[in-house]
Amino acid sequence: MIYFGVFLMTALLSFVMFFPALALSERIGAIDIPSQRKIHATPTSRCGGLAFFTSFSVLLAISPVEASIKIPLVLSGAIMFLVGLFDDARSLTPFQKLAGEFLAVGCYILLSGGKPLAQSVLTFVWMMFLSNAINLCDGLDGLAGGLCATESLCLGALALIFGNGDVFICALALLGAIAGFLPRNFPRARIFMGDCGALFLGFTLGALSSRLVFESGSILCLIATLLTFRIPTYDTNLSIVRRLIKGKNPFRADKGHFHHRLLRWGFSKECATLALVTASLFFGLVGIIIASL
Repeated sequence: MIYFGVFLMTALLSFVMFFPALALSERIGAIDIPSQRKIHATPTSRCGGLAFFTSFSVLLAISPVEASIKIPLVLSGAIMFLVGLFDDARSLTPFQKLAGEFLAVGCYILLSGGKPLAQSVLTFVWMMFLSNAINLCDGLDGLAGGLCATESLCLGALALIFGNGDVFICALALLGAIAGFLPRNFPRARIFMGDCGALFLGFTLGALSSRLVFESGSILCLIATLLTFRIPTYDTNLSIVRRLIKGKNPFRADKGHFHHRLLRWGFSKECATLALVTASLFFGLVGIIIASL
């Protein structure tokens, strides 16, 4: 009942944050305008990340999770959220955005403290990569949210398998935050999560998954975690290689992602989203089975 309460409270708080997110979006000009590269047809708020950040942070602050875990997550997560929010409102340059991400993840590493150098470096690289991977996947209504929901669910299951109660509670709270947001994001979204949401989700999932892997010390946990994040990581790696081969800036957006290909193959937007989320859940379940061996 306590765990269900964590999920329910986070979901409800995330759900009611819809109206403050709309107000914030209008106030700072964070409106996503349709263009040739974008798929949506009407101007849409992109401050949905406010729902994730607020609901997750509040529940984490009052949860029994150790302070050494929740303080770095909340404080550094706030920096990552603000970086995304500035980008949503003012369109930061790739360098400015990357510098902000470095600051957020670097603060997390420093606040976590006392970790071996190799662990800190690997955690830093993974969190930077996953933050941007989730952001790159945010191309269809409900896609990034759906992927992060399955990843939070599977990460929570892995935390149970390896006996990590703190990561389990955090993953459950993050799942609730996403669940409260998705009804207004899929289908025909009335609000987008924006960079403030995608970067925050990737940052948080990266922090939780790296902590789980290193604290478990299990190769099976590592394999299961990599499978859990198979869709966004594989899509991002392909995108980087594709752009470099074509001589393009790897940070420049294009229409070569998985969801773009599915649309070209005749999938509707909703079916493309459900197909990728289902694939993500499949890989996550395979990882859970492997971790249970």
